[in-house]
Amino acid sequence: MVMLAAALMPGGQAEAAGQADFMKRMRCLACHVGESQHRLDGKEHISKSSTIDMPQFENADHGKMLCADCHSKGFTNFPHRNMKTETCMDCHPRKEAKDAEADKDYEFERINREFEATVHFTEYQHAKERCCGTAVGKVAAEAGAGAAANRKMRETGANQRFTCEHCHEPHYFKATAHIKDPKLILKNDNGPCLHCHMDGSSVALKDPAKPNLLAAHAYLPYADMHLKGTRCIDCHTSVTPTVAHDLPKGMKADQGCNTCHSIDSIVVRRLYRYVDNASATQAGFHNAALMKDGYVMGANRQRWTDIAAYLLLSMGLVLVVAHGGWRVFARKRK
Repeated sequence: MVMLAAALMPGGQAEAAGQADFMKRMRCLACHVGESQHRLDGKEHISKSSTIDMPQFENADHGKMLCADCHSKGFTNFPHRNMKTETCMDCHPRKEAKDAEADKDYEFERINREFEATVHFTEYQHAKERCCGTAVGKVAAEAGAGAAANRKMRETGANQRFTCEHCHEPHYFKATAHIKDPKLILKNDNGPCLHCHMDGSSVALKDPAKPNLLAAHAYLPYADMHLKGTRCIDCHTSVTPTVAHDLPKGMKADQGCNTCHSIDSIVVRRLYRYVDNASATQAGFHNAALMKDGYVMGANRQRWTDIAAYLLLSMGLVLVVAHGGWRVFARKRK
């Protein structure tokens, strides 16, 4: 009766709708929030977590959505059967004016084309998507993917299709625009890469660098510092777009030293793009914002130090030319 009275009062309709949404969410949270619960997947014979961290979820970009907005079919009753979950590209780019404006910078169609051309997608495209964007697919030979892909599956134990959700976990995902702090962005963006590529990884889609990440990047001076202080995507994706999802190989990858170690550093344009005045000059230093977290040789440049270096080099060159000129002149006089 109290809820009915509230619904009849001014503003009661909105309140009643909010209560209805709350009850819809509670039906899911009753089982999927709290102490870590696990279920045994009979097909895959592995234990899977069925709970989410509610405070972390509510702080994420999808935290205000109802579970049924994404878990759209087969979740009304328990046990869940014939399930369908919407994936990233089912919603993005969004159509409503405000949301479409927010999505515009990400160019989802281009991103999806880039992703589907990478080995992440092509290696496991034989599998079918299911709940949460992951899949238990047919073996590669049945899907016509060939013996090589089938062998790859046996070696890695991977029988999941690689989708957006493997890197952008929908319950906890936050866009970098909402994180802002470069250190937190670095941790957030490197996490999905290291989940599969870190030393000793044992997840289904694992593909760690051999013998280890440090050895794989031995060509870099101070490789350990590079790995700790940079994002994987800033070297392993094209640098022209601010947000890229391709994986160019060899010389096609624009990852030369000058890409970061210059005044026009992509570190400023990508990792530090949400820092106010990231490329400003302070106390004679260019890209002063980088100085808070570390010194990037070539990107952190001090104007007067550069001028002094140019003057010293110029003076040395003048002395060499004057000395050589004097010797030529003296020889001719003699």
